[in-house]
Amino acid sequence: MEDRDQSADRLAGAFAEFRAASLRRAAEPDPDEPRRRAYRRLRNRVAAPVVAATVALLAVAVGLAGNAVTQPPLVTTDESPPATENPPATPSTAPTGPTPSSSATPTTPTSPTPTATASGTPSAASATPSGGRSAAPPSVTSTRRLDLSISSPGSVTLDPTGDAYTGWLTFTISNAGDRAYDANDMIVVLPVEATVDFGDSGIGGCFNQGQDDDTRTMFCTGDRQIPAGGSRSYRFGLRVEIAPGPTARTLDGLALTVRANDRGAFPADRTPADNTARIDLELPPG
Repeated sequence: MEDRDQSADRLAGAFAEFRAASLRRAAEPDPDEPRRRAYRRLRNRVAAPVVAATVALLAVAVGLAGNAVTQPPLVTTDESPPATENPPATPSTAPTGPTPSSSATPTTPTSPTPTATASGTPSAASATPSGGRSAAPPSVTSTRRLDLSISSPGSVTLDPTGDAYTGWLTFTISNAGDRAYDANDMIVVLPVEATVDFGDSGIGGCFNQGQDDDTRTMFCTGDRQIPAGGSRSYRFGLRVEIAPGPTARTLDGLALTVRANDRGAFPADRTPADNTARIDLELPPG
């Protein structure tokens, strides 16, 4: 019983000393307390701008991250645009889906454009062939052709007349073409010793085009046109300035070429090989 009372007294004494010490601290303030309060204020003033700057940086970073998420990634391609070709015979069918170069964000065009939009609707250019041009109807080319020909005997015999030879030559011009023209022109090549007289045949107005030691060339205005599928014969006189001799001889170099005159021009003939006739002049002894 005595031991228990001593323990209680020691506990009460310790509590009394702790209470007295606490009262002394409350009555006598700590001399370091003002210095600690000034340090805390300084620390708070320095820390506040740092916190504000950190918050601002975080806000900017969050904004940039948001833009990076919402904006579509750039799409690059090495493919070059296809070369423009001529329009095919039939229009090509435009694709129903968006092209690789279409934007990831759908846009509403104000007018049809040659490229497809992201919505998958074909553009107005799909109604035309590739190349951007509508197919033009084929041009109509006339199938009418000129096809004149001339025929004559391969040789004609002239008669001795005084100091020369004279005679007649008959030839025929035919028209196998179906194109209209104005008149028949003639190119006449004669031996230098020969002359020609067209008379009233309708061919005339000749003028010399050139001459060498053996032949002379003349261009002559021709007769009226020959109807398609028709023909017309002509007869004109010949004179050769060679005195008849005791022996016969042959004089070559006479050639007649017919061509169509169409308003002062000379269109190509379908078969030009039959437009020229060559005639030998036979000179018997006199």
